[in-house]
Amino acid sequence: MTQAQQIRYDFDSILERHGSTSIKWHEIEEEMGPDSRDVVPLSVADMEFKPAPEIVEALVTSAANDVFGYDYATDDYFAALTGWMSRRHGFDMDPSWVSLSDGVMPAINTALRAVTHPGDKVIIQRPVYYPFTYAAERNGLTILDNELFLDEAAGRYAIDFDDLESKASDPRTTAMILCNPHNPVGRVWTADELRRIGDICLKHGVIVLCDEIHADFAYPGHQVTMFSALGEEYAANVFEFTAPTKTFNLAGLLCSNVIIPNCDLKRRFDIAAENIGGLTVSHFGLVACQAAYNHAAEWLDELMIVLERNLGLVREFAEHTDGIRLIEPEGTYLAWIDCRGLGFASPEALRTFLREKGRVWFDEGSLFGHSGDYFERVNLACPTALLERVLTRLGQALASRR
Repeated sequence: MTQAQQIRYDFDSILERHGSTSIKWHEIEEEMGPDSRDVVPLSVADMEFKPAPEIVEALVTSAANDVFGYDYATDDYFAALTGWMSRRHGFDMDPSWVSLSDGVMPAINTALRAVTHPGDKVIIQRPVYYPFTYAAERNGLTILDNELFLDEAAGRYAIDFDDLESKASDPRTTAMILCNPHNPVGRVWTADELRRIGDICLKHGVIVLCDEIHADFAYPGHQVTMFSALGEEYAANVFEFTAPTKTFNLAGLLCSNVIIPNCDLKRRFDIAAENIGGLTVSHFGLVACQAAYNHAAEWLDELMIVLERNLGLVREFAEHTDGIRLIEPEGTYLAWIDCRGLGFASPEALRTFLREKGRVWFDEGSLFGHSGDYFERVNLACPTALLERVLTRLGQALASRR
């Protein structure tokens, strides 16, 4: 059976996003002006696909019949969440471990306020999702960068564990923000790597804040390990941040589940949330999450086929384009592209070329830290025809430059 025969959901229609409320389409016109309508954004990590119809149906039914008052998460909601974690990740969790949030980043900020004080130090691993930097700085924390290193021969990033141990041993280090799967470099940390991180943090009293929002995206040969599944001692030292929003393209509905097995850490998190007026989830966020986890697994399975197909196109493009290399992702729907071989004088020059000549808008690697200079993050969650259009344009622009 071919991939096309396997897919019954619509991942082919190219949606008209100009004039919508989409941030990534709007920011192009904001910066480049009205003559930029042909520029395609493969930047911000939401999808160019409509959500699963099972989710839309649940939302329509809710809109027609529900009262939009103050909500709480029902037993059915938690059954959907725990069932998903068990089926997809082999992770058996207790609903009592869960605190709700309108998003992963609000929850990470809340956790930082719960377990750190201004002047403390926090470990992050650049190049990494740039809101981690904002969260640390805006909570008065000093960043210690356990920078990932790129094994040039293997084309794969790894952790400098000696450096991690050194930074964790600083008595002012109280937290580490971990990203698994890692955004933007695409690593899915193995259970052994996670256990080694966990051992270092336990040894030095460093609490782990683990962003697992991309946990549902792993390519063949890789398996995401939920941090709490490593064992009780690791579960007692972690906040896990999960959400259906990346998986099912629901970011605008504001729904996240924070898994905190340690009852003392959960109490501290909940108090920190109350101190800012409480974290909340929208009514439609609750409805969408429950519908997604109960009824949209097949949509996700088919999406993974599309993502693998799109990744293959980018891989082929990189293999046939001098100066560009794909850092093979193990997870996420993002591709990390090494453009150092193109010979641009500065990251800014590369960005300008891509936007003005290539007519494509990626997330430039510099956003993720200086170690991301001359890299680009490419969003693969779009119709294949749209990606083909982008790669054709980019190839033509690079050929004319040569």
